[in-house]
Amino acid sequence: MTADSQPLPLIPEPFARQRLTEDMLTERTPEAHRAALERFRAVRSGGQFVPASLQGTIVFPGLDGGGEWGGAAFDPATSVLYVNANEMAWIVSLVQRAPRAVATSARELYATHCAGCHGVDRKGAPPAFPSLLDLTDRLTTPEIHAVLSDGSGRMPGFARLGSDALSAIQHYILTGEQAQAAVATTVASPIDQKYRPQIDRFLDPDGYPAIKPPWGTLNAIDLSTGKYLWKIPLGEYREVAAQGITNTGCENYGGPVVTAGGVLFIGATNYDSKFRAFDKATGALLWETMLPAPGNATPATYEVKGRQFVVIAASSGKSRGQQAPASYVAFALPAAQ
Repeated sequence: MTADSQPLPLIPEPFARQRLTEDMLTERTPEAHRAALERFRAVRSGGQFVPASLQGTIVFPGLDGGGEWGGAAFDPATSVLYVNANEMAWIVSLVQRAPRAVATSARELYATHCAGCHGVDRKGAPPAFPSLLDLTDRLTTPEIHAVLSDGSGRMPGFARLGSDALSAIQHYILTGEQAQAAVATTVASPIDQKYRPQIDRFLDPDGYPAIKPPWGTLNAIDLSTGKYLWKIPLGEYREVAAQGITNTGCENYGGPVVTAGGVLFIGATNYDSKFRAFDKATGALLWETMLPAPGNATPATYEVKGRQFVVIAASSGKSRGQQAPASYVAFALPAAQ
């Protein structure tokens, strides 16, 4: 049963755009614009609360758009809230489910339960749906089995299929070969429906957001007035910046931390692997450095023998580039004079 109304606050204004329109499509290149326009005109984009459709429906600022799990930072001395946000359009389509049948082989099990996200060829669609090729380079065999059984992130678990079916799927994922001739399994879910959702990022042909920047922002909101003190793009794609298209912002995961000394620290940005310090009052960039991998985490600050440090976790889980080992990187702040 749906609600009679959807109350929306008057202030503060949204810190991410709420509806995608044709004039907001990318102009990064003429070819990118034409492709985005063609795709946009083929789907629905009616703003908030428009349901998924057979035609495809734009979800904006995205399934993980706006503020996300990294959270915000609050300065009690000034009542200012600092929040980073994503603006990444997605398209949610309803596709008809294949006729229900008993899966009799590992390949059929994989096709039924895994191929929709990770592809028939197991190559996935990184970073949203990771490749399953050479999976043992990243996970141990018990870890793979645990993810298949219990799920991880947006991926559901498949424990209901039974241990034989899970072992067959795991063998097929790792080898591309049948585990055995047949696996007896039946799936009778009371919530089975005629259609299933298919979700895709709305990207241009080169893999960049199909909308105009900003693609990610950092915002300072005065909670006493509901007004914005400042709003800036956060992050960029290094290869796009090298072409002269800078200050675009990019997807970011992991929140900020604000200090009593007037500095806001944040990593978060997926595609430039930078760690930045901003003036909390103006949003001016004070300092930045490269991390060994994206800092998709919220930093922490601490003190040792009167010296202040800030530390952040860095990993390549959401990176487009070369993978790097996960690590913690700590920095010492300049000593007080």
